[in-house]
Amino acid sequence: MSAAIIDGLSEGLRRLNLIVAAITMLMAVSLAAYLVFYHGRSRAARAFAALLALLTWISLGDLFLSTARLEAAHPAAAFWLRFQWLGIAFVAPVYLWFSATVRSSLGERPGARRGVTLLGLAVGGIVLALILRTELLAGKPVGQPGALRLAAGPLFAAFGLVYWLLCAWAAWGLWRAAGRSRQSRPRMLWLAPSLVAPVYAFPWLSLVPAAQAPSPTAFRLFITVANIGTAALLLVVAYSLAFQGTLVPDRAIKRELAKYLIQTVLPGACILATAQLVPERLQQSLGLPRDLVFMAATVFGIVGYQIVVRLLKPLIDRLIYGSGGADAIWLRRLDERLLTGEDLSQLLNGILAALCELWRVDAGGILAVVEDRATLDLWNGDVGARGPLLDAMDETAVAAILDGGGFQPLAGFLCRALRDDEGAARGLLVLAAPAEALLSPAAADTELLVSGAERALADRAAQQRVLSALRALEPELTRMQQLRGRTRQETPADLAVGLSAPGDPSASDELVAWVREALVHYWGGPKLTDSPLLRLPLVREALSRNEGNTAKAMRAVLDQALERLKPDGDRSLTASQWMLYNILELKFVRGLKVRDIAGRLAMSESDLYRKQRVAIEALAEQLVALDHGPLDGDDLAAQADPA
Repeated sequence: MSAAIIDGLSEGLRRLNLIVAAITMLMAVSLAAYLVFYHGRSRAARAFAALLALLTWISLGDLFLSTARLEAAHPAAAFWLRFQWLGIAFVAPVYLWFSATVRSSLGERPGARRGVTLLGLAVGGIVLALILRTELLAGKPVGQPGALRLAAGPLFAAFGLVYWLLCAWAAWGLWRAAGRSRQSRPRMLWLAPSLVAPVYAFPWLSLVPAAQAPSPTAFRLFITVANIGTAALLLVVAYSLAFQGTLVPDRAIKRELAKYLIQTVLPGACILATAQLVPERLQQSLGLPRDLVFMAATVFGIVGYQIVVRLLKPLIDRLIYGSGGADAIWLRRLDERLLTGEDLSQLLNGILAALCELWRVDAGGILAVVEDRATLDLWNGDVGARGPLLDAMDETAVAAILDGGGFQPLAGFLCRALRDDEGAARGLLVLAAPAEALLSPAAADTELLVSGAERALADRAAQQRVLSALRALEPELTRMQQLRGRTRQETPADLAVGLSAPGDPSASDELVAWVREALVHYWGGPKLTDSPLLRLPLVREALSRNEGNTAKAMRAVLDQALERLKPDGDRSLTASQWMLYNILELKFVRGLKVRDIAGRLAMSESDLYRKQRVAIEALAEQLVALDHGPLDGDDLAAQADPA
């Protein structure tokens, strides 16, 4: 084989090794971030994320050394080789910690494992001190560029023995945990490949005598294969950890992880590969700067990647959900098809604007009809024109419009009932009276637009009923997901307790926080309309009385609870029995500033904040009382005393 072919093969393997090493580091960083931000409540996930962070540190040193191709005598070579030991020194103790957290999740007591873990961390600190301050553990850099390592010192064998004893202890613990688990044993077995982390991190090259040097080509080929295997096994372990203690279905976890990898790891891998595969000699051969070619390739690559992912979406869904995923796919698409109240309001606004343009008028609106009373829903055009119309829209006028057919004149407007398919009135369409009679084509277009408005109103009412029914099911759905999570990580005794627990959201310690958030958004906001308080039966009943309007239902319940805090007799801004009611009513209902409230109630701002916390807690207790029955006199008296 000619020298040119050998050099070309060596250069190709060098570039491939850089690509795979960078992708392995990207995989470690991405999976660590995924476990922390998506499954940070799991101690095992946090421990493995810490292990991945150490592997990232080590692979970063490998990547810099491979790219720089430093000689052994270069001062930077010693720096980067010892830099890696900041991670190597703690891999075995952190792996032991990871094993201990997995076993604890199955109900095992810590026992001696905690002491061994702390001892391992102490040993890691000693190892790091020896590496940075002496040459007892590792000596000077040796080897060829791209395959540098620290020569083994006199204590390297002792380090290796302790390192593998700790790893063996941890691996045995994981194996024992898999044997004890009955509810998720296959996934527990998937944690076994986590042993690849300490295998990858161990400084194997230091075992090679300084006088010998591995073949650069063989070394790079071996490292490339090792990096590919490491990345794949780390993904298997992270996938298994994603199921521990989670409260969502398996299909949601699979989809979440697949989406995360598609959005982070795969595009990053494509960019890294492009950066290495663009030739460096383009300037000489074609007169094109390499950076320019790389930018163009990146632009087209990103767009092409998105198109390919979009085309492969059906295949990805089948891989995630399997043969029984038809229902899951249908439910996911239902979310895309449902229109929110804002979506339907925008549609009605568009229809209303089109009618105003068709009639060549400057004002129009849609009024909601509830018990023969009309209230303004949407308005388009001249705001000043709606005052006389609303004044004339009494019960008699509304009844006449509903009983009549077509457009009925009223206060300079033409009004028409909007009905659903069953003939029930859903609202009133009002348009300013046009200056001249409509032509027949305009009348036909009007009927089409009016029909669209009627369908939109009917759809809005139907979807409000659907959303109200789904909100009513939310507590049961949450309860079932909690039980699914318990079956994955708790002991049989804990699971039995969980199955017998009532699961009432009003008993949660977070109730006071939920009430505080709802009060902050009392006059509208996501913390009111999406509040966990919607799980309370009391709020679900209020939803049915308010036609599924979440904001109105929440305000009605809060007002009802606030009314229970209101003492009998005339209101006083200084009496102690009125203190809690005054604080909540002035701060959240009226929306006054803290300084103004403190002045009215004759107290300092710091005292106001303290008593506001007491008032919110009292309001939360009143919600519990409304949901479960009245409190006795002693309870009410205790709540009325803010001190």
